[in-house]
Parts: sequence; structure tokens; C-alpha cells
Amino acid sequence: MDNLEIIESLKQDMPDTVAVIGYGSGIYKQTGYSPEEKPDKDVIVVVDDFKDFLIEDFEKNPNHFSDDFDKRILLRKKEKEKFYSNVGCLKFYHDNIHFKAMVISKKALEDDMNTWKYFGMAGRLTKPILYQNIPDKLEEAIQTNRKKILITALLLNPNDKLTPNELYNTISRLTYMYDFRTIVPGEKKSKSEDIVNGAYDFFEKTYGQSDIISINNGIIHNPHPIEQIYFLPDNLKKYIIKSLTRYDFDRESIQKISKAVNNYFRKTNFPNSIRLALSSSTTLGKKETIKHGLSKVKRHFQR
Repeated sequence: MDNLEIIESLKQDMPDTVAVIGYGSGIYKQTGYSPEEKPDKDVIVVVDDFKDFLIEDFEKNPNHFSDDFDKRILLRKKEKEKFYSNVGCLKFYHDNIHFKAMVISKKALEDDMNTWKYFGMAGRLTKPILYQNIPDKLEEAIQTNRKKILITALLLNPNDKLTPNELYNTISRLTYMYDFRTIVPGEKKSKSEDIVNGAYDFFEKTYGQSDIISINNGIIHNPHPIEQIYFLPDNLKKYIIKSLTRYDFDRESIQKISKAVNNYFRKTNFPNSIRLALSSSTTLGKKETIKHGLSKVKRHFQR
């Protein structure tokens, strides 16, 4: 089976979902892996109700949960409006394939794409992903999210000229900027470049053909789309505007805007990468969380 068929097979074995979206090195090839390594199949499982889905999945597929998982967690009342009460992680085998599933409610994911308040989940959808048969509204949100990340990457680059590879690496890097996993031994420093190198065609098709940019002789003349700041997600937009005066909205102030964008991700990505890991441990179980973290550390030093 190809990866799309594998994703659809998993979807059929789960309780009702809104969408199952594949991502990561097990779905799209990345450089930096040896032929012997077989990365997990990473998927984002979008559901209508986070708690109800997990309760039903626990009854239907207990193997999706670790041995030390406390079922009582599912029965406790949760504040459903809180983002991290609507996202969690599961690791399991399905048809002898090892999956890591990030489960998230549809509302929480749409809110994250609209605001980038947490960004970790919205950021995953800006990189190579694989899916089919998803609601039109979610498909539209994914495409809009990609346009926002392209604008952000252009604003983050103060240079007037850049190569497509530099642009794509900026887009890929945004989810790893200031992520705690890149500070402690975990993700490789070259992770964002490995993603682009392994799936260059995806980035070229998704971002290189946008009407926002033009590529001439392999060079992008950065349009610095300052006029599109108001199109950006709410939290980033407000942060940029708050960081500037009304006289700063001109091309001579791109350095200030670039610095503001960088500072936003510095303040957002580090704490939220920790919160996402803690949220994942709630569903994954403490032992499995530690095991997963140690495996990343081991791979880090092996490379």
C-alpha cells in the first residue's frame, strides 16, 4: 500500500473522524535518514469532540493506548474551550505499521490556524502533508494557512533577493524556531533543511507557484508584502502592529517588521512546544512519553 492507502486504512479502523492527515518523515521522505531507519507514520487525527473520540477509541482500540494510561483521565471533566484540553498524542501499531497520532478537535485546529496563538499544530499543516476526502471548509483553511506562512516567511527575510531554497527553508524552519526540542538534544539542527530537501517538489508546487512571488533566473525579488500584514493570523498581526508605529508601514522599515516577526515566534514557539509535549503525555502516558523522548536523544547523538 502507498501512504495514502495506509492513512485511509487507519481511518477506517478508528471511530468517526473529520480528517486524518499524514505528515512527517514516514509520509514524505526526508534527507538525513539511513536506509535502515523506518520513521513512524505521523498523522493528525481531526475529530469533532476530543474527549468523546478518545473514550470511543479506548473501547474500540485499547492497543492505541499505553499500558500505563489512566482511563480515568478520559472521564474527568475538561474545559473544552482550552486548546490543550483538545489535543493529545497516541502511539500504536496498526497492520504492523507504527503510528504516532496527534489527535485534535476540529474547532481547536481551526482556531489555531486563524490565530497562531499556539502555532504548533497549524505549523505542521504548512509543511508536506497527505490527505484526501476532507471537508471543504477545512481544505480552504489549510490553503489560507499556507498563504499566511508564505507572507510571514517573506516578511521574516529582510533581504531584497533570495533563492527559492532559502524561502522554502524559512517556511520549514518556522515551526522549529525556538522549539525546546532544538535546544535540548532532540530534533536535529538540520531538520527543517532535511524536510525541504526530501520534499522539494511539494514546496515548489505549494509556494513557488504563488501569485505573491515571481521567480526569475532562480532568484526571488522579495516583495516584502507589508500591505498584507492585515491578512496574517490575528495574534501575529496584533503583535506586529503593536511593535510598530503607524509610520513604520513602509519598505524602509522591513528590518523592524522582520525583527517583530522573529520575536513573535521566539515568545510563542518555546513555551507552546513544552505545553504541547505535556499535553501529549496526558494521553500518551508518562512511560511512553519518556521512551519517545529518549529515542529522539539517541538518534540525535547517533547522527
